[in-house]
Amino acid sequence: MPEPPKPKPPVDDLAEVERALSVLKGRHPEHERARRIDEENLAKRNAEREAVLATERRKTLARRIMIASGTGTALVIAITAALFFRSEIARRSRLEQLGDPYRSMGFVVVETGSRSAPGTLEASADPGCFVVAATIPTAPITVKQGANEMSGPGPAYFCTCQNDRIFVESEVPQGGGLALARIDAATIGGSRAATFLPFKPGTIGRWDASCAETSLDGWIEGKHWPKPTGNDAWLTADPRRAALSDLGFESAAVMKYDEPIVVLDMPAESCLIAVPAKNDDAVGLRAKGASMLVPTTPGGFAWCAAAESVVTVQREPRDDASEVNVLLGPVERLSGMPGLRETTKAAGLVLGSFGVPPQDRGWIAKRVLVTSAIPEALINVGIAPTIPNDPDARLFAVSFATPNALVADTPADVYSFCEPTLNDTTTDAVCAFSGPSSWRIGKPDAVGGLARSKPPFWLFAMQGVTEPAGLKKELELVSLARRLKKERFEPTTLEAVTEVGNGAEVLGRSAEDAIVAVSVSATEPWVFPLSKSAPWTVDGTPEIVPLKPLERVTVTTNDRRLPPKDKRRTIVFRRLAK
Repeated sequence: MPEPPKPKPPVDDLAEVERALSVLKGRHPEHERARRIDEENLAKRNAEREAVLATERRKTLARRIMIASGTGTALVIAITAALFFRSEIARRSRLEQLGDPYRSMGFVVVETGSRSAPGTLEASADPGCFVVAATIPTAPITVKQGANEMSGPGPAYFCTCQNDRIFVESEVPQGGGLALARIDAATIGGSRAATFLPFKPGTIGRWDASCAETSLDGWIEGKHWPKPTGNDAWLTADPRRAALSDLGFESAAVMKYDEPIVVLDMPAESCLIAVPAKNDDAVGLRAKGASMLVPTTPGGFAWCAAAESVVTVQREPRDDASEVNVLLGPVERLSGMPGLRETTKAAGLVLGSFGVPPQDRGWIAKRVLVTSAIPEALINVGIAPTIPNDPDARLFAVSFATPNALVADTPADVYSFCEPTLNDTTTDAVCAFSGPSSWRIGKPDAVGGLARSKPPFWLFAMQGVTEPAGLKKELELVSLARRLKKERFEPTTLEAVTEVGNGAEVLGRSAEDAIVAVSVSATEPWVFPLSKSAPWTVDGTPEIVPLKPLERVTVTTNDRRLPPKDKRRTIVFRRLAK
């Protein structure tokens, strides 16, 4: 069988077209084919280039979009950060302003609340006094330290003796906060002086019981206490109080009803009188270390001291406390504690206590003799437990803090008289002795002192008196001298005085305007008051006889027992003219 015919090879139509075109255009077919390939390559390269450019355009656009997006994000972040810092700066500024008033008072801010937890605060600090304040003034504050806790309106003030961690909580919103500030307790007085704080705390924590008195002492020694002011109107509110003004007493301080203490300077050789408006209010005098010079006493007290000091008058706390007026005055014209008792009684005061430091018992007793016209040069003092002997002394003033603090030993032939009588209740007395005496303490714990003197010149005529009744008259004469000295009278004897049969003739001297005259002797009845008109007694009201310079006046007595002129001596008390 014959083989099938072989298939014809495929005809390249494009090649045929190119040959036809080349024939028509008079060109070689390969030239046309080369031109076609160049065009195809050019188109391919253009397409590839366009693809590359399109890719680059997409990448550029993507980069631009990315940059724009990043810039916006950064801007948002920057704005957010700026707002955050601005808010934080404002918050910190508020906290700074919150602490500024306390810094001006000497406090140091030790901690402030954080932004994330503005209503809480935790800190450790040395013992002292603290104030906690919130940016919301009305927000209640809770403070805890160890076993101590307090809650209440701010600012909160507390003092502590230990350095346990301090925890504070308060309802403070975002943007606010708390501030904790500290000051040395001795600078501000601890809780005992909280009344005198330069700001008004809403809540007070008294957590410093074990160191409160030490803090108060430091505050007083550092002179941080406020200067007290008196009330002069109190002295003039009652005419009887003129008895105090006449002796130089002035209103030095007023303890207000809400104040527990008042601190003031007490000058040397002065007396302090504390008078509560209510007699049942108890006040006392505090010394360093919380010891009491005068225990808290209803009705008030009087205290005299030789040395200057800073003293603290304090009261017993009570809801209905009254004001306490504090007076200061010199002892110069006071006749010791007896004179102070007489003066306060005359002023209408009923004080519960009178006191002096133990070492000043002799000093205060000396005032009795000095104000009785006995020259100071003749007086010496002694205090328990050792009283040196003075065999020439005949007149004594004693001051006891304990019963029978001092006891006199005398020979059998020496007599004495004391006013008042020395017994278990005697605190102050004046005694006259007919001879030498020695003194000793009555008990080992005795607290007391004395002042003593030989007879002054105006009592020389009574040196021979030995009977107790005569010694009593001698003390009456000393008491008369004390009363007259308050009225500017001074005793004289021989000068410008002429003894006459039943009395004396007295010549007036310059700078004097009146006299009181008394004849004395060593025989009963020892003392003879002289008068120009009505008779009088030594223990009564004396007759004051006006007398101008160079005038003469005769004063006499009707007592027929008046001794002869050579057995007596006339004492003339002369008043200095104003």
